[in-house]
Amino acid sequence: MNTPRPRHSALGIAALVVSLVALVLFAVTAHVAHLPRYAGMHEVPVAVLVMLFVALGVTVVGLLLGIGSALQHPRRRVTGVLALGLSITLLWAQASLGSWIHQQWVDAHPTAEAEATPH
Repeated sequence: MNTPRPRHSALGIAALVVSLVALVLFAVTAHVAHLPRYAGMHEVPVAVLVMLFVALGVTVVGLLLGIGSALQHPRRRVTGVLALGLSITLLWAQASLGSWIHQQWVDAHPTAEAEATPH
């Protein structure tokens, strides 16, 4: 008595594809953020901020799709769980990149108090 194995969740496959797109967006954003023209952070890197927020939005969509696919009972959950893991890792990496960009900006534009203090 062979019972057929459940099929992969279409929602899980979609979540994995969206998470992989978010990974590519994050890689491009990190690359652009580390370009020499943004090294001094003397101007607001609008392109980097827009790309970071777009990648963040795509990651959240992948996370939500991953959660939805993990909750589907009659389907295999492998792709959804992979998407969840990738999305959570990407959220951490995007927060880290955002923190790094903020720190670079603060270092490039010290406040008046920091300029008045002798080093």
